[in-house]
Amino acid sequence: MDVTMYVRLSLDQHGDELGVQRQEDECRAFAAARGWTVREVIADNDISATSGKVRPGFERLLASKPDAILCWHTDRLVRKTEDLLRVIELGVNVHAIHAGHLDLSTPAGRATAKTVTAWAEYEGEQKALRQKASNLQAAKNGTPHKAGIRPFGYADDYVTVVEEEAEAIRKGAEMIVQGETLAAVARLWTGLGLLAPRSSSGKAKGEAKGWGVGGVKKVLISPRYIAQATYHGEIVGAGQWPAILDEATHYALVSALTNPKRFTGGARTGSAPQTLLAGLATCSRCGETVRGGMYRGTPVYRCGQKHVRVPRELADKRAGNAVIARLAFPDFLPSILAARQEQGDDSAHLHREAETLRERLDGLAVAYASGAITLSQMTAGSGAIRARLDEIDEKLSGITGLPPIDPVKGVAGLIEDWPTTPLPVRRAWVKFVTAITMHPNGFKKAAKMTVDDYMTVSWNHTADDDKE
Repeated sequence: MDVTMYVRLSLDQHGDELGVQRQEDECRAFAAARGWTVREVIADNDISATSGKVRPGFERLLASKPDAILCWHTDRLVRKTEDLLRVIELGVNVHAIHAGHLDLSTPAGRATAKTVTAWAEYEGEQKALRQKASNLQAAKNGTPHKAGIRPFGYADDYVTVVEEEAEAIRKGAEMIVQGETLAAVARLWTGLGLLAPRSSSGKAKGEAKGWGVGGVKKVLISPRYIAQATYHGEIVGAGQWPAILDEATHYALVSALTNPKRFTGGARTGSAPQTLLAGLATCSRCGETVRGGMYRGTPVYRCGQKHVRVPRELADKRAGNAVIARLAFPDFLPSILAARQEQGDDSAHLHREAETLRERLDGLAVAYASGAITLSQMTAGSGAIRARLDEIDEKLSGITGLPPIDPVKGVAGLIEDWPTTPLPVRRAWVKFVTAITMHPNGFKKAAKMTVDDYMTVSWNHTADDDKE
């Protein structure tokens, strides 16, 4: 007799397919002992039969019109009555080595199969109810939920902090708070070789995929990282594991990453520039702003007409040096601030309002942490406050004309930390301090070109004849 073998495992935590392989081995031995021929082996690995999701292997089994079906147990084949009815339509025998023989070609066999499946479905539902109650109780007690792959940042015990990953999480959080994109964080984590546990589980290093923005966002807004236990997305108790992020940072991330403006045309939407000078420097021939690209394996800036191809490393270094040189001038900031005073500085009340709004943000975070408000309430309130803060920041920027600057470290800190300053901040200072023009190569070979052949950098906010 020819049989088609079907094997299935609901959860393959390590991705090694050992569970379905064990089922196959037992089924092959069962078939060999009876002289049956295994026509085909069809598997569904890491797929539940009760979740409602399509099982590709099961669908292929039905479409193959088997002469007979061999499985390890009937609950590997069907766990729901609706699936059993589709198997019954085949009108073939089902042999389960741990549940006996079901002759679906006869009324008695079909009745038996329906009874077995009904009880399996009942037991599955009862088990789900017991599991939900157990999971809720464990969450309220702060016990880590250990089903599936370990969370990024924690070891296999779900409690011990993996410091290298934790530091990457903190750095990613800092980047988002300072205005960088989820994509930038994804590139950072992938570049560090810190892959998501599920991505790297059971795969060779070269086969594992890097981070995506969805995965990064899921990590950064998860209450797990401030040691809060959740059930169905709601915080239900303090977790019995160490926190990786502080609460203020977490709630700032939740507010930023769930802000509707991020997805509906606000300032944070769209494709954020990923290079220092894209959209800032211009081509001397056509006047277009340049963008990042590649030329013969080298990262370059180029205009849309490809008049210019300036090596990105050279251009970034030149622009950065120009900004730092201008900031180092003792008269630079005083002259800007003096001009502001001459125009009439009416910013004191804006600073006071901004401080009050930030205190309200802190109050929202505390209220949410104590359970006084829900996540949606906290997010909505934070979004409204941050919208007003954005308006104030724009007004203050218009008054001073200055990009963001650390109030403690000041200009000296900006100069010292320039290489590691977030890209949006560096771009803002390049735009404020300089005007950059890039030139065609004039048919010169790259080896013979100097930096002055590639680009001209002029300082803003200074006399016309004062050039870098």
